[in-house]
Amino acid sequence: MSTKRSLVAGSTGLVGEALVKQLASNKNYVKTLSRNELSPSNPLVDNIKVDFENLNLYQEHFKEVDEVYICLGTTISKAGSKEAFGRVDIDYCLETAKQACNAGVRNLSLITSVGADLDSSNFYLRTKGIIEDKISQLDFQSLSIHRPGFLIGPRKEMRLAEFIGQKVHPVLVNPLLFGNLSKYKCIKVEILSRAMMNCSGLEKGTKYYYYNDFIEKGSS
Repeated sequence: MSTKRSLVAGSTGLVGEALVKQLASNKNYVKTLSRNELSPSNPLVDNIKVDFENLNLYQEHFKEVDEVYICLGTTISKAGSKEAFGRVDIDYCLETAKQACNAGVRNLSLITSVGADLDSSNFYLRTKGIIEDKISQLDFQSLSIHRPGFLIGPRKEMRLAEFIGQKVHPVLVNPLLFGNLSKYKCIKVEILSRAMMNCSGLEKGTKYYYYNDFIEKGSS
């Protein structure tokens, strides 16, 4: 099997960091796009500092890439406003997808959230629904949209609610979610990232993935 050439946008977050590790352990050659300069961590990983406000200047990095993963995201508290939040979670994600499409990349993976809906009254879920809709209009052979629930993993900045959620959700909440509600179960980021890797290019057209898919495709 030939080595895949992967590009990950948003490689310093919880999901992106785990995904880069998964791809490198699978012997993929990985390019990462980040706003910060990163120290070399693996000979298979090439960390590229970019300005997402001018991503067109980095179009060369999208060439000769087999697959692109968009793991960009922020929080309103970190961004400072809803407008700044949308700048990252919509504009940066969309521009990354456009650059990939223009470069002829055939397989794109996007992580959003369970409950994403462009008509939602919830700002966060509406934002996720908007970016899904915009990217789905681009011409990719395979578009994988991953909609996880609460993420379990080593967060660099953990707020109190997240700390409690990591402890309580798997034990007290997950067992109550079954049937159509199973998609709201929390998921370990290692399983999610492995599923994202395994689902890339798996099906033509747009495919949405949820908790049960992550367990099936991402469990060892």
